[in-house]
Amino acid sequence: MPHTDDLNDDFERHVELRRLLSISWNAFFARFGNLRPVQLAAISPIVAGNNVLVTAPTAGGKTEAVVAPICERLRADHWEGLSTLLITPTRALVNDLFERLTRPVGELGIVLGRKTADHAIARDDGPEQFVITTPESFESMLTFRKQKLANIRAIIIDEIHLLDGSPRGDQLRLLLQRLRLFLDHISSGTRTFQIVALSATLPNARRTADTYLGRSAEVVSVSGQREIEAQIITAIGDDRERAEAAIIASEVFPDVRKALVFVNSRKQVDASAQHFRYGRFASASIHGHHGSLAKSERENAEARFKSDHFAVCVATMTLEIGIDIGDVDLVICMDPPLSLSSFLQRIGRGCRRLQGKTRVLCVASNRARQLIFEGMIEQAKQGIPRGPNIPFRRSVLVQQTLAYLKQVNGNRRTGTQLQKTLTTDVGPSITASTLDAGLADMTSQGVLDRRHDIIQPASEGWSFIESSRIYSNMESQPAEIELLDVETGKLIATAASLRSNTDNTVRLAGKSYDVVGTEGRRVKLRGAENATAAPTYHPRTLPYAFDVGIAVARRLGVPDHRIVAVIAGEKLFVMTWIGMLNNAFLAEAARQAGLKCKPFPFGLCFPADQSASVQTTLHKCVGRLADARVSQQVPVESHADVGPYFQNLSDSLQKLARQDWLDHEFLTEWLNQVTEVELVPLNTDLGQDLLAVVKP
Repeated sequence: MPHTDDLNDDFERHVELRRLLSISWNAFFARFGNLRPVQLAAISPIVAGNNVLVTAPTAGGKTEAVVAPICERLRADHWEGLSTLLITPTRALVNDLFERLTRPVGELGIVLGRKTADHAIARDDGPEQFVITTPESFESMLTFRKQKLANIRAIIIDEIHLLDGSPRGDQLRLLLQRLRLFLDHISSGTRTFQIVALSATLPNARRTADTYLGRSAEVVSVSGQREIEAQIITAIGDDRERAEAAIIASEVFPDVRKALVFVNSRKQVDASAQHFRYGRFASASIHGHHGSLAKSERENAEARFKSDHFAVCVATMTLEIGIDIGDVDLVICMDPPLSLSSFLQRIGRGCRRLQGKTRVLCVASNRARQLIFEGMIEQAKQGIPRGPNIPFRRSVLVQQTLAYLKQVNGNRRTGTQLQKTLTTDVGPSITASTLDAGLADMTSQGVLDRRHDIIQPASEGWSFIESSRIYSNMESQPAEIELLDVETGKLIATAASLRSNTDNTVRLAGKSYDVVGTEGRRVKLRGAENATAAPTYHPRTLPYAFDVGIAVARRLGVPDHRIVAVIAGEKLFVMTWIGMLNNAFLAEAARQAGLKCKPFPFGLCFPADQSASVQTTLHKCVGRLADARVSQQVPVESHADVGPYFQNLSDSLQKLARQDWLDHEFLTEWLNQVTEVELVPLNTDLGQDLLAVVKP
């Protein structure tokens, strides 16, 4: 029971925060009995105008903790025009936040807008004061309508962990810097803006705050990861057999009316969704959701799943993020996601009405995936471990340089001006030499014209600017076929092909269709029954992240100071747990030293006769990586998201970009903590488990 002094302190804090939010309190908090812990911690520094990174568990009230004090400042200080941007990773989240904030923001007399490819805002003199948008639409405004942003006083970055460490995060960093310099220019240094960011899961909050908000930013972290009520089963067989096994296993959880099922591929959604109409869900509504479905199909699935009282939705990572789909009683994960962050997002979607608890059923297809699930569940209670640093991607400078030149008057700048705008020593650095190399590369390829240190777009640069590429650092989709409803003409989905559909039927998101006609790349479909084959999609997979390896090692009881290895036949499997990319760097160093070596997600494979010299060999490999020529040969683009414009770089710059991904300091520290190598007998439980995770 809370101590009387604690209750008094809590009451006094509520009174103080209500005073600080004298204008916005009723709109945001009058309906609630108490403020959430994150609101108690975050409101004061935000309403004071500080840059703040807020991290807290999902469903903790972060959005209100941030938006209410920003609205308080907007009203109290009489900010003029468009003064506030809320940047969120996806258009679906833009729409979701717009619906959630329309009432409280509107009650304050603040005009709320949204800016995406689907929703426009008024021209320069429009009424919007607070706009929800994506990084790409932020880019569009700054590049083509910069005067619209002349009165910006606050920027909120939602779900920053989904952007941090990605090409879009690199773009956002430079967008913030470009906006800061633009406001500094038009106000003679008198105008700046506050940045507040929100996240549920971050391995290094201080580093993220420094990178996006500046070194003076505050970090408000609220603990309280919800209790995880988890069951893990192993189910082998085809999609139907595994789905039925999952439904049977879900019986251990009482009172389940709505289940959200996560799978790792679009094809799994298409092929397996209907198989979940079984057992306790035999009469439930079934919905499917993935990124290749048309926007209208996805939104319909979201709305129906939210309104249904008895339903199952089968989805890919598209529903990991915080789109409002109502209360979910159970999350089912059919095989592990590729990162701990993704797992936390998935399990965070469920059971929000169960105070402080989340329910998850994990369905593994083999022993390796069972171990990964077990490791993830335990690691989730401790948070995401820190891993190697992710560099700024040189390929992003292609898009950012051209966007900035389009933004500025005259479309030209000196090298010094570009250096001021597009370099930074905060976070993953962007050095002057990095920029100079990029500018020289773009000039040699006809993208830029550089004369007497005046730089402007050349013909290839203008082609880029006039295309949709100028807005984005997301991968564009290869040419795909369009699957259309023959009755309405509406798009249902896009796919690579229907090559596997030999009986002229296709299954999409669990629904069956007949193929009734084809015109070029447009395929006409009509609703049917009992289709069996899903379309083929272009692959989008990367290997397991670094944090998954750490979780598995801890599950197996392997301490940081020990490397374990196992011999199977003529192969020696050395478990490093440091991620596929780092293993690829070590393997390349070993090969250049004359050793046979292949990387896999959790370690390295050597010939069995190397077992006596593992530690010495690894030290030699790390030492060889100091030679840039070694790291430049590693196909980083196969193991990491290097950005869509990596192929625009010359061969020599691609080599430098690969080298950027080597965190030599991380590898040195990792190996220096190793004091012993244990060769585990294959006929032991640990030996069998190690062999299992070689090919998870």
